Amino acid sequence: MARRESDFSWRPHVRVTIPAAVVGIVLLIFVGLFAAGLKKTPRDKVGISYGGGFIEGAHFQRIIQPGSNLFFNGFGDKLYLYPVTQRNYIISRKPNEGDVKEADSIIAPSQDRVQVTFETATYFKLNLDKLRKFHEQIGLKYRAWTDQGWDDMLHQSFRQQIEFALQRESRKYPLAGIFASRDVLAEVQSGVANDLKDNVTRILGDEYFCGPTYQRGHPCTDFTFVIKRVGIPEQVLSAFEQNRTSQIQVATKQNEILQRRAEAQAIRELQAALAATGENYVLLKAIESGKVDFWVIPQGQGLTIQKQGPQ
Repeated sequence: MARRESDFSWRPHVRVTIPAAVVGIVLLIFVGLFAAGLKKTPRDKVGISYGGGFIEGAHFQRIIQPGSNLFFNGFGDKLYLYPVTQRNYIISRKPNEGDVKEADSIIAPSQDRVQVTFETATYFKLNLDKLRKFHEQIGLKYRAWTDQGWDDMLHQSFRQQIEFALQRESRKYPLAGIFASRDVLAEVQSGVANDLKDNVTRILGDEYFCGPTYQRGHPCTDFTFVIKRVGIPEQVLSAFEQNRTSQIQVATKQNEILQRRAEAQAIRELQAALAATGENYVLLKAIESGKVDFWVIPQGQGLTIQKQGPQ
């Protein structure tokens, strides 16, 4: 049976629409990939770019400074962002205040073997002069460009060193000094701060972190370490307060004794003065008080003055 020409009238239409759809899909994919390759860095982050497209291997490309304009990073290339501002690692017993979202603290013994609870804060910056090495050696291991990865990296790198340093320093001082003396607490802080950066550097393998005053291209400064709160066991605190109360009471009694001694000394000096002046002093005080009705000019002067009063 012969087919009519009209039976194939749809074929030219198919040949036209299929290529157009393919081109449209390709364009959409291209636009999507291009848009995904457009990046910019926030003002508080530095970017480090690595190739990783469809046909190229992962290799370092460049570092993008904070607050950059929109730029094309590449098809499928990776841009990792790290903080340039001051960072902190906080250990606190208040939930959600520290880096660990639960109540947290470090316990270290005093010289007299009392367990002391420390809450601390450490302030630092990422060493931007070693950013590439940090990313390849540490960042990739922890995925430190993510919030969770950064927290995990700090917890494993910083906390152990803070705990070790605090335990070493607190053993040098008695409880009374750590708990009640600002000077002793300042010495503990200084002792921890002096060694903390060196210990973190040794553990991580390089000087990847500096103090909060660090500036790119300048020497790496020490961390700032602060002891925010100190706690001791309740029974020890109670005994400590009783001892302080006793010390205050003893001091009060000593002051009272000194006061009585001063009063006795004053009485002795008064008595000595009275003995020296005799009746003249007594007469003078009596006149001042108004208890003497008259006074007499010494005999031989020829004059006697009577006290004036009601008749």
